[in-house]
Amino acid sequence: MRQVTKRNGNSVDYSYTLLLDMNNIMKISLVNHEMNSDGKEYGMVMTALRMIGDVLKKKDFNYCIAAYDGIGSGVLRWKLYKDYKANRGKKYELHDPDLSDYEKKLILTQMIVLEKSREKREKSAKYQESDDENFERQKYILQNILEELCIRQYEFENVEGDDIISYYVKNKKDNEKVVIVSSDKDLTQLISDTVIIYNPRIKEFITKDNSIEKIGITHKNIVLEKILCGDVSDNIKGVKGLGEQTLLKLFPQIKADKLDLKAIIERSKELLIERKEAKKKPLKTLENIVNGVTDGCQGDNLYEINQKIIDLSEPLLTKEAEQGLSDVLYAPIDTNDRDMKNIYHIIESNGMNKLLDEDKFGDVFSSYSRIIMMEKKRFEEFIRKKKLI
Repeated sequence: MRQVTKRNGNSVDYSYTLLLDMNNIMKISLVNHEMNSDGKEYGMVMTALRMIGDVLKKKDFNYCIAAYDGIGSGVLRWKLYKDYKANRGKKYELHDPDLSDYEKKLILTQMIVLEKSREKREKSAKYQESDDENFERQKYILQNILEELCIRQYEFENVEGDDIISYYVKNKKDNEKVVIVSSDKDLTQLISDTVIIYNPRIKEFITKDNSIEKIGITHKNIVLEKILCGDVSDNIKGVKGLGEQTLLKLFPQIKADKLDLKAIIERSKELLIERKEAKKKPLKTLENIVNGVTDGCQGDNLYEINQKIIDLSEPLLTKEAEQGLSDVLYAPIDTNDRDMKNIYHIIESNGMNKLLDEDKFGDVFSSYSRIIMMEKKRFEEFIRKKKLI
């Protein structure tokens, strides 16, 4: 559905784009452990397809774009902050462009030994598949199905999906409204008049008007909050002794009013003076804010490093990724040979028997019909114009 509004007296005909944070969607979908006759899971595939389809029903979207974490994703942040996602067992050393091939080979050999030992412990006698193998196998199936459904899929080595999403938002058309599907709080910093979040966990939209209600703080201060408090899920350390609740208690205005780091530091100095005048002990947390003290590896550069790795207004992309996105952003995609029959074959060959039922097949895939139609139309128009040249 297109929305016509008035801006400076002129009519604006908006189009809608759905941006999918695929690693987030896939991880949420892993709760479905449905199996085929070979004892291998495919529930993630089914749940993700339904989740995406349900959102596609909510608007007449002109584009649907899936952004994935590529191999070595996060290495650009790891280069700035060596403890980045250290709690997730990432192997960033292998993707460090400054290491020699010999050094990488030594690291890889050691990691392979450790990985085989871990997988041996992980594997079930019944299924013979580790968690990582299960995830990657289902991801491959899902990507093949989405390809047939004309979903644009972007994945680049060493680049995170969040940065692909941010790049798209920064370079979208003026008359384009974007819905980002993700439960990741980090992405709420991208909310604006033309960008909203759909959180698939709570099945609600988060907008500039309800962000305080939905996430406890205005979306305008998400970057500031994470610079100061860090991010436990990504193993990013913030100011020593400062958590989100303490931040809100010390600076209640941060909940609703747009603030910057300078204002927080100045207010911290004022609070320290007030405590001194009231003959109270200085609050160590306030002193740490003023001096940028952390127990993370950022050292004296806490604020500068956290700004670079948290603020998505400047996405961290490789030159190859930036050029690749620039080349394909609105270019027509080849829709030849993409067909529902191919999807049926993928489903059948992977033993996803529940989807073979005609009613279930139609129920899952009917919501993708508009995207398929729009992409086919764009490609046909491209071919027609090419023939006229």
